[in-house]
Amino acid sequence: MAVHYRCYYNKEWPLDEYGRLGGLFSLADLPIMEHRVMSRPGVIVAKNDENQMYKVRDADQRHLENWIPMKDVTMGSLINNEGVAEEPEHKELLLEDTNG
Repeated sequence: MAVHYRCYYNKEWPLDEYGRLGGLFSLADLPIMEHRVMSRPGVIVAKNDENQMYKVRDADQRHLENWIPMKDVTMGSLINNEGVAEEPEHKELLLEDTNG
């Protein structure tokens, strides 16, 4: 039974004029208007201690998997007013069972 950790990760994404993921991450043929660091929910599926990175699968678009530096990954569900994940006060980890 595989258990993965839920998290929020910060990554720079291309956005279209409506603030949605654009470019190769969208089926809409709209131009990229800006690149912005966004916090998105995800699930940690692998860990690389040597390079201090996590492999994170996006929770909303499950086909997106990226290697994210550990400093840009937050366990738990706390997000500040700017939409960027912050360290929670309590280090309780949320678990997700992928075989169910």
